[in-house]
Amino acid sequence: MVHTYDRLFKCEVRRGVPAWKAFVAPFGLIVAGCSGSNNAASYYSGTPATLLATPAQYAFSLDNNTPEPVSVTRSAGTFSSLGLSVADPTIVGVTVPALSGATATFSVIPIAHGATTITATDSTGSSSSVNIATASCGRPPSLVAAQQAYPASGATGVPTSIGILYFVAYFSNGVGVSGHLHLIVGTHGTLEGGPLDVATLPPGTVLPTPIPLPNVSDTIVSATIPALASGQQYQTQLYNDTCQPAVLAGTFST
Repeated sequence: MVHTYDRLFKCEVRRGVPAWKAFVAPFGLIVAGCSGSNNAASYYSGTPATLLATPAQYAFSLDNNTPEPVSVTRSAGTFSSLGLSVADPTIVGVTVPALSGATATFSVIPIAHGATTITATDSTGSSSSVNIATASCGRPPSLVAAQQAYPASGATGVPTSIGILYFVAYFSNGVGVSGHLHLIVGTHGTLEGGPLDVATLPPGTVLPTPIPLPNVSDTIVSATIPALASGQQYQTQLYNDTCQPAVLAGTFST
Protein backbone atom coordinates (compact mmCIF):
# COMPACT_ATOMS: atom_id res chain seq x y z
CA MET A 1 0.00 0.00 0.00
CA VAL A 2 1.43 3.39 -0.99
CA HIS A 3 0.38 6.15 1.38
CA THR A 4 -1.17 9.31 -0.08
CA TYR A 5 0.41 12.50 1.19
CA ASP A 6 -1.03 15.96 1.78
CA ARG A 7 2.44 17.37 1.21
CA LEU A 8 6.04 16.34 0.71
CA PHE A 9 8.30 16.31 3.74
CA LYS A 10 10.80 19.14 3.90
CA CYS A 11 13.29 20.11 6.59
CA GLU A 12 15.13 23.38 6.80
CA VAL A 13 17.95 24.04 9.21
CA ARG A 14 18.50 27.68 10.15
CA ARG A 15 21.18 29.22 12.33
CA GLY A 16 20.43 28.56 15.97
CA VAL A 17 17.54 26.20 15.24
CA PRO A 18 18.38 22.50 15.83
CA ALA A 19 17.27 19.99 13.21
CA TRP A 20 14.59 17.52 14.30
CA LYS A 21 15.53 13.90 14.45
CA ALA A 22 12.24 12.06 14.12
CA PHE A 23 8.52 12.75 14.30
CA VAL A 24 5.21 11.14 13.50
CA ALA A 25 3.63 12.93 10.58
CA PRO A 26 -0.12 13.09 9.86
CA PHE A 27 -1.76 9.65 9.55
CA GLY A 28 0.84 8.13 11.88
CA LEU A 29 3.59 7.89 9.28
CA ILE A 30 6.97 7.34 10.92
CA VAL A 31 9.53 9.80 9.59
CA ALA A 32 13.24 9.94 10.34
CA GLY A 33 15.72 12.66 10.53
CA CYS A 34 16.61 15.91 8.88
CA SER A 35 19.96 17.56 9.19
CA GLY A 36 21.92 20.14 7.24
CA SER A 37 24.15 23.18 7.34
CA ASN A 38 23.06 26.58 8.62
CA ASN A 39 20.67 28.52 6.38
CA ALA A 40 20.42 25.57 3.98
CA ALA A 41 17.46 23.45 2.96
CA SER A 42 18.25 19.80 3.55
CA TYR A 43 15.88 18.16 1.12
CA TYR A 44 16.80 16.63 -2.21
CA SER A 45 15.65 18.99 -4.98
CA GLY A 46 16.84 17.20 -8.09
CA THR A 47 15.15 14.52 -10.21
CA PRO A 48 13.44 12.01 -7.87
CA ALA A 49 15.62 8.98 -7.34
CA THR A 50 14.40 5.41 -7.33
CA LEU A 51 14.42 3.53 -4.02
CA LEU A 52 15.26 -0.13 -3.47
CA ALA A 53 14.32 -1.91 -0.24
CA THR A 54 16.30 -5.05 0.68
CA PRO A 55 15.00 -7.63 1.35
CA ALA A 56 11.90 -7.01 -0.76
CA GLN A 57 10.09 -9.75 1.15
CA TYR A 58 10.69 -11.65 4.36
CA ALA A 59 8.85 -14.42 6.23
CA PHE A 60 9.44 -14.83 9.96
CA SER A 61 9.72 -18.49 10.90
CA LEU A 62 7.72 -19.85 13.84
CA ASP A 63 8.95 -18.47 17.18
CA ASN A 64 11.53 -16.26 15.48
CA ASN A 65 11.06 -12.94 17.25
CA THR A 66 14.36 -11.39 16.21
CA PRO A 67 13.84 -8.02 14.47
CA GLU A 68 14.65 -8.19 10.76
CA PRO A 69 16.88 -5.37 9.43
CA VAL A 70 15.86 -3.69 6.18
CA SER A 71 17.98 -1.30 4.12
CA VAL A 72 16.69 1.21 1.58
CA THR A 73 19.08 2.67 -0.98
CA ARG A 74 18.70 5.59 -3.38
CA SER A 75 19.81 5.55 -7.00
CA ALA A 76 20.98 9.17 -6.65
CA GLY A 77 21.34 11.85 -4.02
CA THR A 78 21.14 11.38 -0.26
CA PHE A 79 18.29 10.86 2.18
CA SER A 80 16.98 13.84 4.15
CA SER A 81 13.94 11.95 5.44
CA LEU A 82 12.21 8.61 5.05
CA GLY A 83 8.61 7.81 5.97
CA LEU A 84 7.42 4.28 6.81
CA SER A 85 3.81 3.21 6.38
CA VAL A 86 2.62 -0.23 7.57
CA ALA A 87 -0.47 -1.43 5.72
CA ASP A 88 -1.62 -3.53 8.70
CA PRO A 89 0.15 -2.24 11.83
CA THR A 90 -1.38 -5.01 13.97
CA ILE A 91 1.03 -7.51 12.32
CA VAL A 92 4.45 -5.86 12.67
CA GLY A 93 6.13 -2.81 14.09
CA VAL A 94 8.98 -0.77 12.59
CA THR A 95 11.77 1.23 14.16
CA VAL A 96 12.59 4.83 13.24
CA PRO A 97 14.90 4.76 10.19
CA ALA A 98 18.57 5.65 10.54
CA LEU A 99 19.80 7.76 7.63
CA SER A 100 23.34 7.66 6.26
CA GLY A 101 23.93 9.26 2.86
CA ALA A 102 22.16 7.23 0.17
CA THR A 103 21.19 4.44 2.61
CA ALA A 104 18.49 4.20 5.26
CA THR A 105 18.05 1.28 7.64
CA PHE A 106 15.24 0.18 9.94
CA SER A 107 14.09 -3.02 11.62
CA VAL A 108 10.83 -4.95 11.38
CA ILE A 109 9.46 -6.35 14.66
CA PRO A 110 7.02 -9.29 14.49
CA ILE A 111 3.86 -8.73 16.55
CA ALA A 112 1.19 -11.21 15.43
CA HIS A 113 0.35 -13.84 12.83
CA GLY A 114 -0.45 -12.53 9.35
CA ALA A 115 0.98 -10.70 6.36
CA THR A 116 1.40 -7.03 5.53
CA THR A 117 3.38 -4.55 3.44
CA ILE A 118 5.71 -1.79 4.60
CA THR A 119 6.17 1.16 2.22
CA ALA A 120 9.17 3.46 2.53
CA THR A 121 8.77 6.91 0.93
CA ASP A 122 11.34 9.69 0.68
CA SER A 123 10.83 13.45 0.60
CA THR A 124 10.41 13.50 -3.20
CA GLY A 125 7.63 10.88 -3.17
CA SER A 126 9.75 7.97 -4.43
CA SER A 127 8.92 4.71 -2.66
CA SER A 128 9.78 1.05 -2.28
CA SER A 129 7.93 -1.73 -0.44
CA VAL A 130 8.71 -4.79 1.68
CA ASN A 131 6.27 -7.69 1.98
CA ILE A 132 6.28 -9.32 5.43
CA ALA A 133 4.68 -12.54 6.69
CA THR A 134 4.69 -14.15 10.13
CA ALA A 135 4.15 -17.82 10.93
CA SER A 136 0.97 -19.36 12.35
CA CYS A 137 0.67 -22.18 14.90
CA GLY A 138 -1.94 -24.45 16.44
CA ARG A 139 -1.33 -23.69 20.10
CA PRO A 140 -4.00 -21.86 22.11
CA PRO A 141 -3.31 -18.27 23.19
CA SER A 142 -2.05 -17.69 26.73
CA LEU A 143 -2.76 -13.93 26.69
CA VAL A 144 -6.51 -13.92 26.14
CA ALA A 145 -7.59 -10.29 26.55
CA ALA A 146 -6.46 -6.92 27.90
CA GLN A 147 -7.94 -3.61 29.04
CA GLN A 148 -6.18 -0.27 29.14
CA ALA A 149 -6.45 1.01 32.72
CA TYR A 150 -4.24 4.12 32.89
CA PRO A 151 -4.78 6.32 31.10
CA ALA A 152 -8.38 5.18 30.74
CA SER A 153 -9.29 3.98 27.27
CA GLY A 154 -10.52 6.91 25.19
CA ALA A 155 -8.61 9.48 27.25
CA THR A 156 -7.63 12.71 25.50
CA GLY A 157 -4.87 15.20 26.22
CA VAL A 158 -2.52 12.50 27.53
CA PRO A 159 0.91 14.04 28.26
CA THR A 160 3.51 13.16 25.63
CA SER A 161 5.95 12.41 28.46
CA ILE A 162 3.65 10.00 30.33
CA GLY A 163 6.37 7.32 30.10
CA ILE A 164 4.40 4.31 31.36
CA LEU A 165 0.98 2.75 30.67
CA TYR A 166 -1.05 0.36 32.84
CA PHE A 167 -3.33 -2.50 31.82
CA VAL A 168 -5.45 -5.35 33.10
CA ALA A 169 -4.12 -8.44 31.32
CA TYR A 170 -6.05 -11.73 31.23
CA PHE A 171 -3.80 -14.79 31.10
CA SER A 172 -4.84 -18.43 30.97
CA ASN A 173 -4.78 -20.02 34.42
CA GLY A 174 -1.32 -21.18 35.37
CA VAL A 175 0.44 -18.90 32.88
CA GLY A 176 2.84 -16.28 34.21
CA VAL A 177 3.02 -12.68 33.07
CA SER A 178 4.84 -12.26 29.78
CA GLY A 179 4.61 -10.11 26.68
CA HIS A 180 5.19 -6.64 25.30
CA LEU A 181 3.30 -3.46 24.47
CA HIS A 182 2.73 -2.43 20.84
CA LEU A 183 1.16 0.89 19.86
CA ILE A 184 -0.52 1.81 16.58
CA VAL A 185 0.08 5.46 15.75
CA GLY A 186 -2.65 7.05 13.68
CA THR A 187 -3.57 4.70 10.84
CA HIS A 188 -0.31 3.21 9.55
CA GLY A 189 2.37 4.08 12.09
CA THR A 190 3.78 2.00 14.96
CA LEU A 191 5.64 2.53 18.22
CA GLU A 192 7.07 -0.16 20.47
CA GLY A 193 6.75 -0.19 24.25
CA GLY A 194 8.67 -2.23 26.77
CA PRO A 195 8.00 -5.66 28.27
CA LEU A 196 5.01 -6.27 30.54
CA ASP A 197 5.73 -6.18 34.27
CA VAL A 198 3.46 -6.86 37.24
CA ALA A 199 2.48 -3.45 38.60
CA THR A 200 0.31 -1.46 41.01
CA LEU A 201 -2.07 1.09 39.55
CA PRO A 202 -1.50 4.78 40.28
CA PRO A 203 -3.64 6.01 43.20
CA GLY A 204 -7.17 6.96 42.22
CA THR A 205 -7.24 4.89 39.02
CA VAL A 206 -10.70 3.46 38.32
CA LEU A 207 -10.51 -0.09 36.99
CA PRO A 208 -12.49 -0.94 33.86
CA THR A 209 -15.39 -3.36 34.20
CA PRO A 210 -13.89 -6.87 34.28
CA ILE A 211 -14.30 -9.08 31.22
CA PRO A 212 -16.13 -12.31 32.21
CA LEU A 213 -13.84 -15.01 30.83
CA PRO A 214 -13.53 -18.63 31.99
CA ASN A 215 -10.24 -20.19 33.10
CA VAL A 216 -8.26 -16.96 33.18
CA SER A 217 -6.56 -14.82 35.81
CA ASP A 218 -6.43 -11.04 35.57
CA THR A 219 -3.26 -9.18 36.51
CA ILE A 220 -2.31 -5.50 36.59
CA VAL A 221 0.67 -4.96 34.32
CA SER A 222 2.60 -1.96 33.05
CA ALA A 223 4.96 -1.16 30.20
CA THR A 224 7.22 1.78 29.51
CA ILE A 225 6.93 3.83 26.33
CA PRO A 226 9.14 6.42 24.62
CA ALA A 227 8.07 10.04 24.22
CA LEU A 228 4.85 10.44 22.26
CA ALA A 229 3.90 12.87 19.49
CA SER A 230 1.52 15.69 20.33
CA GLY A 231 -1.96 15.78 18.80
CA GLN A 232 -1.83 12.10 17.84
CA GLN A 233 -4.19 9.12 18.16
CA TYR A 234 -2.87 5.84 19.62
CA GLN A 235 -4.18 2.30 19.96
CA THR A 236 -2.58 -0.05 22.48
CA GLN A 237 -2.07 -3.78 21.95
CA LEU A 238 -0.48 -6.45 24.14
CA TYR A 239 1.13 -9.57 22.73
CA ASN A 240 3.23 -12.47 24.00
CA ASP A 241 3.16 -14.93 21.10
CA THR A 242 3.82 -13.73 17.55
CA CYS A 243 1.92 -16.68 16.05
CA GLN A 244 -1.28 -15.39 17.73
CA PRO A 245 -3.25 -12.18 17.15
CA ALA A 246 -2.31 -9.32 19.44
CA VAL A 247 -5.08 -8.23 21.84
CA LEU A 248 -6.45 -4.68 21.63
CA ALA A 249 -6.36 -3.02 25.04
CA GLY A 250 -7.63 0.51 24.36
CA THR A 251 -7.06 3.91 22.80
CA PHE A 252 -5.97 7.40 23.80
CA SER A 253 -4.82 10.64 22.24
CA THR A 254 -2.25 13.27 23.19
